[in-house]
Amino acid sequence: MVFAPLLAAASIACATAPDSGPEAESREAALAKALRNLPGDPDPAEARTLAHVALASTAELVTEYRPLRPPHLGNFAFHLGLRERALCCHWVEDLLRSLAAHGLESYELHWVVAHHGDRWREHSAVLARPLGALPSEGLILDPWRHSGRLYWVRAAADDYPWRLHPSDGMRLRLRCG
Repeated sequence: MVFAPLLAAASIACATAPDSGPEAESREAALAKALRNLPGDPDPAEARTLAHVALASTAELVTEYRPLRPPHLGNFAFHLGLRERALCCHWVEDLLRSLAAHGLESYELHWVVAHHGDRWREHSAVLARPLGALPSEGLILDPWRHSGRLYWVRAAADDYPWRLHPSDGMRLRLRCG
């Protein structure tokens, strides 16, 4: 296989380290602040919990997934059978499961998708929004975009045209790949 040596080298050279140490604490505080500053009246304690769980779960998934950079290389490895989980939908599936286990009451969590049905451009992420807020007012949590370093941005400010996944109501039963 022509691509195997390239992929093996990339898996060693481009692996992403999980957030840890003082920078992780700073990122957690920044994410909690971004969640608290969303419209409505989200519970500050839940914002801290959501931030902590999102970052900690993503760090655990990095260990499990061994992501490659850029993340499209991980997709390639998945489709070649070299990774069991690497697609954005895998990250979302596992992150949603972790977040849902904490029974948040002032935030709604959704599976969102951009370019749904476009084989080459479809992308999934988690949307966290305060109860009653519009989807565009929520925060996108995207663990795939930077190969396991959780990225967040207000949905309305992101470059992706996010929409609720058509099967979002069954989000923990969705399967991808």
